[in-house]
Amino acid sequence: MSPTFPRLCFHHFGCPEQVIALEHTDLPRLQSDQLLLQMRYAPINPSDLIPIHGQYAHRIALPQVPGYEGVGVVTDPRGQSTGRRALAVMGDGSWQTFITLDRDRVIWLPDDIDDVSAAQIYINPLTCWVILTQWLPLAAGDILLINGGGSAISLLFCQLAALRGVKLAVVVRNTAHRQALLNAGAWRVFEESLLRQYDLRQLTGHAARAAIDCVGGESGLNTARSVGAGGDFVALGLLGNQQVDWQHIAHQLQLHTSLFHLRKWNAQATSAQWQAAFQQLFHLVRRGQLELRPPAAIYPLRHYKLALQHAADGKTQGKVFFTPE
Repeated sequence: MSPTFPRLCFHHFGCPEQVIALEHTDLPRLQSDQLLLQMRYAPINPSDLIPIHGQYAHRIALPQVPGYEGVGVVTDPRGQSTGRRALAVMGDGSWQTFITLDRDRVIWLPDDIDDVSAAQIYINPLTCWVILTQWLPLAAGDILLINGGGSAISLLFCQLAALRGVKLAVVVRNTAHRQALLNAGAWRVFEESLLRQYDLRQLTGHAARAAIDCVGGESGLNTARSVGAGGDFVALGLLGNQQVDWQHIAHQLQLHTSLFHLRKWNAQATSAQWQAAFQQLFHLVRRGQLELRPPAAIYPLRHYKLALQHAADGKTQGKVFFTPE
Protein backbone atom coordinates (compact mmCIF):
# COMPACT_ATOMS: atom_id res chain seq x y z
CA MET A 1 0.00 0.00 0.00
CA SER A 2 1.40 3.42 -0.98
CA PRO A 3 2.16 5.85 1.86
CA THR A 4 -0.03 8.90 2.39
CA PHE A 5 0.97 12.34 3.64
CA PRO A 6 -0.70 14.96 5.89
CA ARG A 7 -2.27 18.13 4.62
CA LEU A 8 -4.69 20.74 5.93
CA CYS A 9 -7.86 21.29 3.94
CA PHE A 10 -11.24 23.03 4.17
CA HIS A 11 -14.40 21.82 2.43
CA HIS A 12 -16.62 24.78 3.32
CA PHE A 13 -16.12 28.36 4.46
CA GLY A 14 -16.08 29.56 8.04
CA CYS A 15 -13.86 30.09 11.07
CA PRO A 16 -10.47 28.47 10.28
CA GLU A 17 -10.33 26.52 13.55
CA GLN A 18 -13.73 25.02 12.82
CA VAL A 19 -13.58 24.27 9.09
CA ILE A 20 -9.95 23.22 8.59
CA ALA A 21 -9.31 19.50 8.93
CA LEU A 22 -6.23 17.30 8.87
CA GLU A 23 -6.31 14.81 5.99
CA HIS A 24 -3.93 12.30 4.45
CA THR A 25 -3.41 12.13 0.72
CA ASP A 26 -1.23 10.44 -1.90
CA LEU A 27 1.67 12.04 -3.72
CA PRO A 28 0.40 14.54 -6.32
CA ARG A 29 0.48 13.40 -9.93
CA LEU A 30 2.92 15.46 -11.96
CA GLN A 31 2.33 16.93 -15.39
CA SER A 32 5.29 17.15 -17.78
CA ASP A 33 5.74 20.87 -17.04
CA GLN A 34 5.64 20.52 -13.25
CA LEU A 35 8.02 19.84 -10.36
CA LEU A 36 7.27 18.20 -7.02
CA LEU A 37 8.20 20.11 -3.84
CA GLN A 38 8.36 18.58 -0.38
CA MET A 39 7.53 21.31 2.12
CA ARG A 40 9.81 22.31 4.96
CA TYR A 41 8.10 25.43 6.34
CA ALA A 42 4.93 27.40 5.59
CA PRO A 43 3.89 30.44 7.65
CA ILE A 44 0.42 31.51 8.70
CA ASN A 45 -0.34 34.92 7.17
CA PRO A 46 -3.53 36.96 7.66
CA SER A 47 -3.99 36.70 3.88
CA ASP A 48 -4.02 32.89 4.20
CA LEU A 49 -7.04 33.08 6.51
CA ILE A 50 -9.16 35.50 4.49
CA PRO A 51 -10.25 32.96 1.82
CA ILE A 52 -11.08 30.39 4.49
CA HIS A 53 -13.67 32.80 5.90
CA GLY A 54 -15.19 33.01 2.42
CA GLN A 55 -14.35 36.54 1.25
CA TYR A 56 -13.17 35.21 -2.13
CA ALA A 57 -15.75 32.46 -2.41
CA HIS A 58 -16.59 33.41 -5.99
CA ARG A 59 -13.15 32.31 -7.22
CA ILE A 60 -12.29 29.47 -4.84
CA ALA A 61 -13.10 25.88 -5.75
CA LEU A 62 -13.64 23.64 -2.72
CA PRO A 63 -12.05 21.64 -1.22
CA GLN A 64 -8.98 23.85 -0.86
CA VAL A 65 -5.58 23.60 0.86
CA PRO A 66 -4.64 26.97 2.45
CA GLY A 67 -1.26 28.66 2.43
CA TYR A 68 0.23 31.10 -0.07
CA GLU A 69 3.96 30.74 0.65
CA GLY A 70 6.71 28.59 2.11
CA VAL A 71 9.90 26.74 1.23
CA GLY A 72 10.70 23.16 0.38
CA VAL A 73 12.99 20.72 -1.42
CA VAL A 74 12.37 19.51 -4.95
CA THR A 75 11.92 15.74 -5.14
CA ASP A 76 11.62 13.20 -7.92
CA PRO A 77 8.18 11.76 -8.82
CA ARG A 78 8.62 9.10 -6.11
CA GLY A 79 9.23 11.70 -3.42
CA GLN A 80 13.01 11.24 -3.19
CA SER A 81 14.85 14.50 -2.46
CA THR A 82 17.09 16.12 -5.06
CA GLY A 83 18.51 18.47 -2.43
CA ARG A 84 17.60 21.60 -4.38
CA ARG A 85 15.36 24.10 -2.60
CA ALA A 86 12.62 26.28 -4.07
CA LEU A 87 9.90 28.64 -2.89
CA ALA A 88 6.38 27.32 -2.48
CA VAL A 89 4.69 30.15 -4.39
CA MET A 90 2.18 30.13 -7.25
CA GLY A 91 1.53 26.44 -6.66
CA ASP A 92 -0.92 24.37 -4.61
CA GLY A 93 -1.67 25.46 -1.05
CA SER A 94 1.47 25.28 1.09
CA TRP A 95 -0.09 23.82 4.26
CA GLN A 96 0.66 20.25 3.24
CA THR A 97 3.53 17.84 2.70
CA PHE A 98 3.94 17.94 -1.09
CA ILE A 99 2.93 20.53 -3.68
CA THR A 100 3.38 20.87 -7.44
CA LEU A 101 5.02 23.86 -9.12
CA ASP A 102 5.04 24.99 -12.73
CA ARG A 103 8.60 24.79 -14.05
CA ASP A 104 8.48 28.18 -15.77
CA ARG A 105 7.61 30.02 -12.53
CA VAL A 106 9.91 28.21 -10.08
CA ILE A 107 11.97 30.45 -7.80
CA TRP A 108 15.12 28.55 -6.92
CA LEU A 109 16.59 29.35 -3.53
CA PRO A 110 20.28 30.39 -3.36
CA ASP A 111 22.41 28.31 -1.00
CA ASP A 112 23.15 31.31 1.25
CA ILE A 113 19.50 32.12 1.99
CA ASP A 114 18.15 30.28 5.03
CA ASP A 115 14.87 28.37 5.06
CA VAL A 116 13.20 30.63 7.62
CA SER A 117 13.78 33.80 5.61
CA ALA A 118 12.81 32.10 2.36
CA ALA A 119 9.55 30.75 3.78
CA GLN A 120 8.23 34.29 4.40
CA ILE A 121 9.82 36.29 1.57
CA TYR A 122 6.84 36.26 -0.76
CA ILE A 123 3.58 37.70 0.63
CA ASN A 124 4.86 40.70 2.60
CA PRO A 125 8.36 41.48 1.24
CA LEU A 126 7.36 41.16 -2.41
CA THR A 127 4.28 43.31 -1.80
CA CYS A 128 6.42 46.03 -0.19
CA TRP A 129 9.03 45.89 -2.95
CA VAL A 130 6.52 46.11 -5.79
CA ILE A 131 4.59 49.00 -4.18
CA LEU A 132 7.75 50.99 -3.47
CA THR A 133 9.49 50.38 -6.78
CA GLN A 134 6.68 50.00 -9.32
CA TRP A 135 3.25 50.90 -7.97
CA LEU A 136 3.92 54.30 -6.40
CA PRO A 137 5.88 57.08 -8.15
CA LEU A 138 8.13 57.81 -5.17
CA ALA A 139 11.48 59.59 -5.23
CA ALA A 140 14.14 59.97 -2.53
CA GLY A 141 12.98 62.52 0.02
CA ASP A 142 9.27 61.90 -0.56
CA ILE A 143 7.09 61.28 2.49
CA LEU A 144 5.03 58.08 2.57
CA LEU A 145 2.42 57.53 5.30
CA ILE A 146 1.21 54.08 6.38
CA ASN A 147 -1.22 53.04 9.12
CA GLY A 148 -1.56 49.71 10.90
CA GLY A 149 1.93 50.11 12.32
CA GLY A 150 1.63 47.07 14.56
CA SER A 151 1.44 44.71 11.59
CA ALA A 152 4.39 42.65 10.37
CA ILE A 153 4.42 44.34 6.98
CA SER A 154 5.09 47.77 8.53
CA LEU A 155 8.57 46.74 9.67
CA LEU A 156 9.36 45.63 6.13
CA PHE A 157 8.10 48.89 4.65
CA CYS A 158 10.36 50.74 7.12
CA GLN A 159 13.45 48.86 5.97
CA LEU A 160 12.76 49.05 2.24
CA ALA A 161 11.59 52.68 2.24
CA ALA A 162 14.73 53.75 4.10
CA LEU A 163 16.90 51.95 1.53
CA ARG A 164 15.24 54.00 -1.22
CA GLY A 165 15.54 57.28 0.67
CA VAL A 166 11.78 57.56 1.20
CA LYS A 167 10.66 59.08 4.51
CA LEU A 168 8.17 56.66 6.04
CA ALA A 169 5.75 57.99 8.64
CA VAL A 170 3.93 55.21 10.50
CA VAL A 171 0.62 55.42 12.37
CA VAL A 172 0.20 53.11 15.36
CA ARG A 173 -2.55 52.38 17.85
CA ASN A 174 -0.11 51.03 20.43
CA THR A 175 3.01 53.06 21.22
CA ALA A 176 4.79 49.85 22.24
CA HIS A 177 5.63 49.43 18.53
CA ARG A 178 7.32 52.83 18.24
CA GLN A 179 10.94 51.90 18.96
CA ALA A 180 10.96 48.79 16.78
CA LEU A 181 9.61 50.84 13.85
CA LEU A 182 12.18 53.59 14.37
CA ASN A 183 14.95 51.01 14.63
CA ALA A 184 13.78 49.48 11.34
CA GLY A 185 14.07 52.83 9.55
CA ALA A 186 10.82 54.75 10.12
CA TRP A 187 11.16 58.53 9.76
CA ARG A 188 8.35 59.34 12.23
CA VAL A 189 5.87 57.30 14.30
CA PHE A 190 2.52 58.85 15.30
CA GLU A 191 -0.30 57.64 17.49
CA GLU A 192 -3.57 57.15 15.62
CA SER A 193 -5.39 59.45 18.06
CA LEU A 194 -3.08 62.28 16.97
CA LEU A 195 -4.01 61.80 13.29
CA ARG A 196 -7.67 62.22 14.22
CA GLN A 197 -6.95 65.77 15.38
CA TYR A 198 -4.13 66.89 13.08
CA ASP A 199 -2.90 66.02 9.62
CA LEU A 200 0.73 65.47 8.68
CA ARG A 201 1.17 69.08 7.53
CA GLN A 202 0.32 70.33 11.00
CA LEU A 203 2.58 67.76 12.66
CA THR A 204 5.66 68.00 10.42
CA GLY A 205 5.13 70.99 8.12
CA HIS A 206 4.87 68.70 5.08
CA ALA A 207 2.12 66.74 3.37
CA ALA A 208 2.67 63.12 2.42
CA ARG A 209 3.31 62.28 -1.24
CA ALA A 210 1.36 59.03 -0.83
CA ALA A 211 -0.38 56.88 1.76
CA ILE A 212 -0.84 53.15 2.22
CA ASP A 213 -3.96 52.13 4.11
CA CYS A 214 -3.87 48.77 5.88
CA VAL A 215 -6.87 49.40 8.15
CA GLY A 216 -9.74 51.04 6.23
CA GLY A 217 -12.65 52.96 7.71
CA GLU A 218 -11.95 56.13 9.70
CA SER A 219 -8.26 55.29 10.05
CA GLY A 220 -7.86 55.10 6.29
CA LEU A 221 -9.68 58.39 5.81
CA ASN A 222 -7.50 60.13 8.42
CA THR A 223 -4.44 58.81 6.63
CA ALA A 224 -5.70 60.09 3.27
CA ARG A 225 -6.22 63.61 4.68
CA SER A 226 -2.47 63.89 5.21
CA VAL A 227 -1.68 63.40 1.52
CA GLY A 228 -1.29 66.44 -0.71
CA ALA A 229 -3.76 66.97 -3.57
CA GLY A 230 -2.79 64.89 -6.58
CA GLY A 231 -1.01 62.33 -4.40
CA ASP A 232 -1.65 58.60 -4.20
CA PHE A 233 -3.79 56.56 -1.81
CA VAL A 234 -3.28 52.79 -1.91
CA ALA A 235 -5.55 50.37 -0.05
CA LEU A 236 -3.53 47.34 0.99
CA GLY A 237 -5.51 45.75 3.81
CA LEU A 238 -8.72 45.94 5.80
CA LEU A 239 -7.69 45.26 9.38
CA GLY A 240 -10.65 47.29 10.65
CA ASN A 241 -13.15 45.37 8.47
CA GLN A 242 -14.65 48.60 7.10
CA GLN A 243 -14.17 50.13 3.67
CA VAL A 244 -12.89 53.70 3.35
CA ASP A 245 -15.01 56.43 1.77
CA TRP A 246 -13.55 56.08 -1.73
CA GLN A 247 -15.68 58.89 -3.19
CA HIS A 248 -14.52 61.39 -0.58
CA ILE A 249 -10.86 60.44 -1.04
CA ALA A 250 -10.99 60.62 -4.83
CA HIS A 251 -13.18 63.71 -5.28
CA GLN A 252 -12.96 65.87 -2.15
CA LEU A 253 -9.31 65.12 -1.33
CA GLN A 254 -8.36 64.80 -5.03
CA LEU A 255 -6.14 61.74 -4.64
CA HIS A 256 -5.32 59.00 -7.10
CA THR A 257 -6.78 55.84 -5.55
CA SER A 258 -5.87 52.21 -6.12
CA LEU A 259 -6.35 48.81 -4.53
CA PHE A 260 -3.23 46.64 -4.46
CA HIS A 261 -3.52 42.87 -4.83
CA LEU A 262 -0.29 40.90 -5.19
CA ARG A 263 -2.25 38.26 -7.09
CA LYS A 264 -3.09 40.74 -9.83
CA TRP A 265 0.50 41.94 -10.11
CA ASN A 266 1.63 38.33 -10.42
CA ALA A 267 -0.80 37.79 -13.28
CA GLN A 268 0.57 40.67 -15.36
CA ALA A 269 4.27 40.41 -14.43
CA THR A 270 6.55 38.80 -16.99
CA SER A 271 8.69 35.85 -16.02
CA ALA A 272 11.75 38.13 -16.09
CA GLN A 273 10.08 40.66 -13.75
CA TRP A 274 8.98 37.87 -11.43
CA GLN A 275 12.47 36.40 -11.18
CA ALA A 276 14.19 39.79 -10.88
CA ALA A 277 12.01 40.87 -7.96
CA PHE A 278 12.90 37.77 -5.94
CA GLN A 279 16.59 38.04 -6.80
CA GLN A 280 16.57 41.60 -5.49
CA LEU A 281 14.95 40.48 -2.24
CA PHE A 282 17.49 37.65 -1.87
CA HIS A 283 20.25 40.21 -2.41
CA LEU A 284 18.90 42.44 0.35
CA VAL A 285 18.55 39.52 2.78
CA ARG A 286 22.09 38.39 1.92
CA ARG A 287 23.48 41.85 2.72
CA GLY A 288 21.51 42.17 5.94
CA GLN A 289 19.48 45.08 4.55
CA LEU A 290 16.21 43.18 4.81
CA GLU A 291 15.68 41.31 8.07
CA LEU A 292 12.78 38.93 8.56
CA ARG A 293 11.71 37.97 12.05
CA PRO A 294 12.39 34.44 13.28
CA PRO A 295 9.28 32.27 13.73
CA ALA A 296 7.26 32.82 16.87
CA ALA A 297 6.74 29.03 16.91
CA ILE A 298 6.81 26.03 14.58
CA TYR A 299 3.99 23.46 14.70
CA PRO A 300 3.55 20.17 12.85
CA LEU A 301 0.44 20.10 10.67
CA ARG A 302 -1.34 17.77 13.11
CA HIS A 303 -1.27 20.53 15.75
CA TYR A 304 -2.97 23.03 13.46
CA LYS A 305 -5.54 24.19 16.03
CA LEU A 306 -2.81 25.21 18.46
CA ALA A 307 -0.95 26.93 15.63
CA LEU A 308 -4.01 28.91 14.54
CA GLN A 309 -4.73 29.96 18.13
CA HIS A 310 -1.10 31.08 18.56
CA ALA A 311 -1.17 33.06 15.30
CA ALA A 312 -4.38 34.81 16.39
CA ASP A 313 -2.77 36.10 19.59
CA GLY A 314 -2.23 39.82 19.04
CA LYS A 315 0.91 39.74 21.20
CA THR A 316 2.71 37.22 18.98
CA GLN A 317 5.99 38.57 17.59
CA GLY A 318 6.92 36.90 14.33
CA LYS A 319 4.97 34.41 12.24
CA VAL A 320 3.75 31.01 13.31
CA PHE A 321 5.09 28.30 10.96
CA PHE A 322 3.80 24.91 9.90
CA THR A 323 6.10 22.00 9.13
CA PRO A 324 4.80 18.67 7.76
CA GLU A 325 5.99 16.64 10.76
